[in-house]
Amino acid sequence: MKGNEPLEYFFNARNIALVGVSNKEGKMGNLFLRRIKKDFHGEIYPVHPTEKKILGLTSYREIAAIPSPIDLVVPLIPQEQLLPLVESCANGQVKFLLAIPSGFGELPRGGKIIEKNLVRLAKERGMRVVGPNSLGMFNCLYGLNASMAPELPQGAPGFSCVTQSGGFGMAVTMYAQNHHMQMAKFCDLGNTSDVEINEILEYFCQDQETRIVGIFLESIPDPKRFITETSLLAKKKPLIFTKIGRTPAGGRASFTHIGLPSVGVEGLDRKIIHAHTGLEMLHIAKGLTWQPLPRGRKVGILTGSGGLGAELTDLCIEHGLKVPKFSKLLQKALRPFLPSYASVTNPIDLTPLWWEFPKIYPPLIHMLLSSPEIDLLIITIIDVATTVEGLMHAVVEAVPNGTQTGDYLLKPIYVYWASPHSTLKNMRILEDGHIPCYQSTLETARVAAAISRYGNNVRTAG
Repeated sequence: MKGNEPLEYFFNARNIALVGVSNKEGKMGNLFLRRIKKDFHGEIYPVHPTEKKILGLTSYREIAAIPSPIDLVVPLIPQEQLLPLVESCANGQVKFLLAIPSGFGELPRGGKIIEKNLVRLAKERGMRVVGPNSLGMFNCLYGLNASMAPELPQGAPGFSCVTQSGGFGMAVTMYAQNHHMQMAKFCDLGNTSDVEINEILEYFCQDQETRIVGIFLESIPDPKRFITETSLLAKKKPLIFTKIGRTPAGGRASFTHIGLPSVGVEGLDRKIIHAHTGLEMLHIAKGLTWQPLPRGRKVGILTGSGGLGAELTDLCIEHGLKVPKFSKLLQKALRPFLPSYASVTNPIDLTPLWWEFPKIYPPLIHMLLSSPEIDLLIITIIDVATTVEGLMHAVVEAVPNGTQTGDYLLKPIYVYWASPHSTLKNMRILEDGHIPCYQSTLETARVAAAISRYGNNVRTAG
């Protein structure tokens, strides 16, 4: 790791100075301070030229007036004020600068020079720079929301994410909140002027609270080291990678965003999970967080619609999964739970017996997850079935909760969910039970296939 200060002081800052805060409601500085005060238990130093107190906290006229070394400074000020702020800091006084302001390297004229001067001034004072042009960062387990995101996701060891896109950072927080998916850490590197992606990956690799890593990148400044760091990380933890700016036009759009060329990379470790979009990354992260890894590619499909069962079958096979025909022995065991005209070959077509689903689903789920003929299970809950709240509770109770043992416990289940917005609350019952739901057949199949490939690559790599 280059520089003198480990990133522990960044993600677990003991104290924070906020420059540009005020008592004026609705101002970014006021909102930022409120978010940090909500759950952060370290020292907070508001900095304002005239205010004595801000939101009940003692305010300081300048950084130099703060009586202790500072782990993290967050400036919420215009671009033209940032360099003078850094110049005012004493040597060794500040460990990290989380540069929120834009107007640096992404500007077509003169921006790169200003950005280089920012980094130079910071380094002369022993300070590392994250950003500029950054949404910020958060550490959910630590209660630290140093970002423009309105709410901090629930914290637990699990998914951590690094990006160069503030918009994607907002999407991460909204997804986590909408799906009640707990997170560990997040960082937006913005223009990546100083602290860069490989340092964050090295940190995440060693961080015990980070169990799954997501990378959403536009540019990779040091591809050779990126290959090394991602390979080391992928040996220890699931790593999901979304590269944007893949086309010439996309690269052009990326350059205007962060002022860096959209450099690609080849030769990445085969254990890395490639997600085509940021949303797909989050879908995969949810599946990995809540369900065990499949130990093969054989899928069982349980559906109330024959047409959707056929569509899921096609999509699963097209993405490298297998949908085997069940043995006569398994078909015979399944048959008593279904009408004579229902198919039990795989997919299992329950037909529109919605009122019976709370009784039918649990024994079928138990039987399929216990069978050596499948490695993972996809079920569909659609239209009228989504209104049957008892079905969701029955499915949650039927899925292993950690007390069971053997093969039954070790198989994942994914749900294709299709409902009006008015019944999404019932989907929450499943997801609060850590059963991941996806709202298109394609998303469901792609997630199942990506996680299955990852499991296979981990097993074959030894």
